[in-house]
Amino acid sequence: MKSQITKAFENFSGEYLRFNSATIQQHKVIDSIKVCKTEKLGYNVQACQDCGCIATHYNSCSNRHCPNCQAINKDRWILAKQNDLLPVKYHHTVFTIPAELRTLFKFNKALLYNLLFKCAWDTIDSFSKNPVNRMEAKMGMIAILHTWKQDLDYHPHLHCIIPAGGITVNNKWKSSPTDGDYLFNTQALASTFKGKFLERLKGCFLNGELKFWDLQEQTQNQYFYHLKETLYAKKWVVYSKKSFKNEQSVFEYLGRYTHKIAISNARIKSVSVKEVSFVYTDRADDYKKKIRTLKGADFIKLFLLHVLPERFMKIRNYGFLSSRNKTEMLEKLHEHFELPEYQKPQKILVADILELLYGVEIGKCKHCGGNMLLVESKARPRASPKVA
Repeated sequence: MKSQITKAFENFSGEYLRFNSATIQQHKVIDSIKVCKTEKLGYNVQACQDCGCIATHYNSCSNRHCPNCQAINKDRWILAKQNDLLPVKYHHTVFTIPAELRTLFKFNKALLYNLLFKCAWDTIDSFSKNPVNRMEAKMGMIAILHTWKQDLDYHPHLHCIIPAGGITVNNKWKSSPTDGDYLFNTQALASTFKGKFLERLKGCFLNGELKFWDLQEQTQNQYFYHLKETLYAKKWVVYSKKSFKNEQSVFEYLGRYTHKIAISNARIKSVSVKEVSFVYTDRADDYKKKIRTLKGADFIKLFLLHVLPERFMKIRNYGFLSSRNKTEMLEKLHEHFELPEYQKPQKILVADILELLYGVEIGKCKHCGGNMLLVESKARPRASPKVA
């Protein structure tokens, strides 16, 4: 049975492409989702030798933007990160950009997404080193880029998981104030983040790195410096939630956010010959559940707006959690907290994930536990869609 997202792309992607251009990555996403878990990507048919039950498995496209393919990727990532978690408190901090910047972001995705990551970490890192904030320790951070609101509109922002403390020069752990319950003043974070971002944005403009659209009667100089003045005058927002209750709650949170994409199949309520309807949470209206209905081509347009540049890393680690430092730093912290010796992540097979997390044993009948035998198969085409 085809998923809702596959139906939507089958019905409306052709109409969208007749009137709109698309990047190479967006074309890959369209081609991948249309054939994901269908006969076109190949399949295996198995039969139980005891009860005769037949099971057909269709290959997935493995595209990171496809709602059909994220569960296993998410589980694999979380299992690989288990040894990275420490017995300390964690904070969830969100860095957002003002609405006035969104159009510039649309035309400069890779450049400005990278700038968003850099300025968020530079802000946290500078606060951790400032004696006024009573830390003076090397902190760590996991940052996850999201580009959407619940209603699918464009809204780039970073979700950051930050351990409430850091490593001192003596390789000891130092908690943030009030035993990790407090991180930093969010208004001060927002002000510093704004200053760092706008300073670097001006540098990008002066270096000719920014791309612009048809500004009609304005020059690029006029547009940019008016925008800069508006952004300096505007109050920026950095939001920080209270610390997580325990390590398991960090896992649960990471599971919701790391491999989340613009919309899941479960939220798409109907796909007709003309429209797509989906449910969303309206945070501005007391978190009420609402239905948004769009013309099919408009739904495709909104979905494709959230396709990332090729090879763009949407999850990044900083400080003592960065790839360059992590093994050495976590070995020292495991020793400090008297934890088992730190182990580097091992490659985890899909079969292991299914058995460990879902109790599904590959090759066993889910009805009677008998052995499943392969009776028919179709290989994945050599020219199958690649991951964008």
